[in-house]
This record gives sequence, C-alpha cells and structure tokens, in this order.
Amino acid sequence: MGKEAKKNLKNKTSNKQIKKKIEKKKIDSKKKTNFFKKQFRIIVPVIIIICLIVIVGFFLTPGVVADKAKAQLIINSGEVQIKSEGESWKSAESGIYLYSSDSVKTGNNSSASIILFETSIVRLDSNTQVTIGELVRDEETSVTIQQDSGRTWNTVYKISGIDNYEVQTPTTVASVRGTAFVVIVQENGSSYYGVSHGLLNISKITDGVIQESIEISENESVFIYIDVPKKKIKIKPLEKDEWIEENLISDDQFVEDLKDEFYDRIDDYISQIKAEYGISDQELDALIEGYILGYFDLPADTPKWIRELFEFS
Repeated sequence: MGKEAKKNLKNKTSNKQIKKKIEKKKIDSKKKTNFFKKQFRIIVPVIIIICLIVIVGFFLTPGVVADKAKAQLIINSGEVQIKSEGESWKSAESGIYLYSSDSVKTGNNSSASIILFETSIVRLDSNTQVTIGELVRDEETSVTIQQDSGRTWNTVYKISGIDNYEVQTPTTVASVRGTAFVVIVQENGSSYYGVSHGLLNISKITDGVIQESIEISENESVFIYIDVPKKKIKIKPLEKDEWIEENLISDDQFVEDLKDEFYDRIDDYISQIKAEYGISDQELDALIEGYILGYFDLPADTPKWIRELFEFS
C-alpha cells in the first residue's frame, strides 16, 4: 500500500472515530438534559451543603486558596510564537503565563490553547494570531481577546467567574458569558461567528463606529463583510465541520478535568453529602457538572467568598 493510500486510510479511520464520539456525545447530552429536569428538586440543598462543607476544609488548611494563573499558554502542536508589548516575536514554551497585551501566533502546522482562570479556554488553529487586550479580576472579571487572523474556538464556563468576555476582530466586537463559539477572521478582515452553546451578541463596526448589532444563539452563525459595509447581517445555521466537532469533544474532556479538581476539594465529605440528601454517585456527578456548565446558580444569598470558592478563584 502506497503512502498516499495509507494516509487516506488513516484519515478515514480517524473520521469514523470522531463520528462515533459525536454520536455518543449527542446521546449523553440528551440523557443529561432529561436527568436535570427530573432531579432539579435536589439542586439547591446539595449546592448549599457542598458550600458549607467545603469551607470547613478550607478554614482548616489556610493557604489552600492561592492566586491562580489568569492565562496560561499550552502548545498543542508545532512551534508557537509569543510577543509582549514593545518586544519582538520569539518562540514560546508550553505552560508559560500570559498577561495583558501579550500576543500569540501559530504557524502552518501548529496549534495552541490559552487557559483562562484555569476554567475556560481559547483554542487557536494554525495560522492564527490573537492578543490579550484585557485580563482583569477585580469587582468584575473582564477578558478581551483581539483576534487579528485565523480561527479560534472559545469556551467560557460559568464557574470561571468571568463577568465580561469579548472577542474583537477588524470588523466586529462580540460579547458573551457562558458559551462556546468559533471565530474566523479572513485575510481581508471579514469575520465569521458560529455558536454551539449559549448566546453571542455581535456588533458590526465601521471606522470605529457600531453600525449594527445582532444576537445569535445555539447552532446559529453570521458572516460580517468588511468590503460590503452596508450589507445587512443574516443569521444562518451553524455548519459543524470536523475541527468544530473535535473542539466539542475536547470541551467534554475539559469539563471532566474540572470535575476531577472539584471532587478533590470535597473528597473527604462526599459520603456525608450523599447520606444527608440520599443521592447517588450519578446524581452528585450530574449536579457538579451542571454547576460547572451553568445549568443553575448558587442561591442568591450565598456569601461572596463561597461564590469565589466555587469559581476556582
């Protein structure tokens, strides 16, 4: 068998594996949705008891709550470059921290991820360049990503505590809270947005002035032309190509990793939580995942410091 034939066979096998994972993901998603509908009655009491129990452990071990990295670069493949304000491009090392005004650039056969507050993620495809315009955790947490070229996948989870998340391109500014979406910037500056989960508010900008705003939701997309400024924005169905499907699968794994960290926090108290409310391992797992994904919130009177604990701050 020739090299090209082997390559094609490998690609077909890979595609089949991805499709199987996608179908399984759809089935699991339906099961989880039905589960949350049935078990909503136990959400609030379990969330409260987790809050109360977790804080005991944290009081007994001062110093556990440490400052977390605001942004960290992970190199997935190939060579990736970074540049700080006023400096030249240089090769990056995986695991380094990023700060406001830092830029990241991938090449022809490279890809990378930026982890935000350890709980949200921006994935950069090949030939993509982004700059962190704002990265502030104060009374409100604001993140601004300037995307100059290429394709990114943005997943912002509620548990991150990010209050304002924006992606800016040469023609648009998009703001979200708790969503997953793709952004593509073409060579001429035209921009494409596609939403998998949540809501995305997009404003079309010409010469620094907002011309039109539109909101798109799950499985919707829009294309903003830079060379046709008066062309009205039209909403179309999101077409999920292989790259998007791979990111959705990666998001599932990212959530599993977050859940593992959450379980580490409450490991000594899991038996007490289950006994107190008579819930199973499956129910507890679904409640923790539901909180991470933003299916429900903490009670309105939950103290701020407990909220921060749940937001991995």
